[in-house]
Amino acid sequence: MSDMIPTITAALAFASVALLVYVVAQYYTADARLRRRLPVPSPASAAALTSGEGNLQTFITRQFAEERFGVDGAMRGKLRRELLKAGYFSEHAVNYYIFARILSVAALPIVVFVLSRLFLPGMPTALVLLIVTVAAFIGILGPDAYLARRKRLLEQQYRQLFPDLVDLLVVCVSAGLSIEAAIDRARGQVAPRSRELAMHLEVMGAETRAGRSVVEALDALADRLGLDEAASFVAMLRQSIELGGDIIQALRVFSDEMRDKRLLRAEEAANKLSVKMVVPLGAFIFPVVLVLVKLPVAIKLMSALR
Repeated sequence: MSDMIPTITAALAFASVALLVYVVAQYYTADARLRRRLPVPSPASAAALTSGEGNLQTFITRQFAEERFGVDGAMRGKLRRELLKAGYFSEHAVNYYIFARILSVAALPIVVFVLSRLFLPGMPTALVLLIVTVAAFIGILGPDAYLARRKRLLEQQYRQLFPDLVDLLVVCVSAGLSIEAAIDRARGQVAPRSRELAMHLEVMGAETRAGRSVVEALDALADRLGLDEAASFVAMLRQSIELGGDIIQALRVFSDEMRDKRLLRAEEAANKLSVKMVVPLGAFIFPVVLVLVKLPVAIKLMSALR
C-alpha cells in the first residue's frame, strides 16, 4: 500500500490541477460569450480595461517585448496583421503571442516528461526522448496552428454575415447617410452577432477619422478580413465613387449577388452531406447491422456442430 502513495498523490494533484483549469476555462468561456453579446467598447473604456489587467500584462509587455526577440520592422507588421485576422486587437497582442510561443515550447515537453516518469516509470529512455521531441514539435507548431484555425473559423463567420452587412449599408445609404456614417451605424447592429467583425469596422472608422479616404480604409478592411467578397465590395465601391455611379443601386445589386452566393454555398454543403455520411455509415452502422444479422446464424451453427 505504501508503494501506491506517490502514484495516488500524483493522480490527486493532476486531478486538482485539471479541475482548476476546467473551472477557470468555464468562467472565461461564459465571460467571452457575455462580452460577445455586449456592444463594442469605446477606445477610452478599452484603454481603461487594458490598464486594469494587473501585473501579468506588465510582466508580459516588459519581459516579452518585440525588440528582445528580434521581432521588429516588417516581421512585426506581418505578425500584427496575422493576429488582427485571427481576431486579436489588443496593442499587446504580439507580446502575448511571443509569451505563448515560449511557454508552449518550454512547458509542454517538461509536462510530458514529468507525466511519463510518474505514470509510466518503466518506459525506455529512447521512447521517452521520442515522446518529448514530439511534444516539443507540437509546442513549436501549436500557436501557429491555433491562429490558422481561428482565422479559418472567423472567415467562415464573416462570409455568413457579410450579406447582412451589405443589406444594412443599403438601408442606411438609402436613408441619406454617407458611406462612413452607414458603416458606423451598421457596426452597432453587427456587434451582437460578431464582435470581431464589429471591431474591424471600428478600426476602419478610426482610419477614416484619422484622414484616410473611404476607399483606402475599405481596402485595408478587405485585407484584414481576407474575403473575396470584401475585395469585390471594395472594387465595386471604388468604381462607383470614381465614375460617379449610383452607389445605392450598386449596393443593391451586390447585396443580391452576395445572397445568391450564400444560398449556393448552403446548397453545396447540403449536397456534400450524403457523401460525408458514407464514412460513418460504413464504419459504425453497417458492422452493427451485419453482426445483428449474422450472430443468430452463427450461434445456431455452433450449437449444431456441437
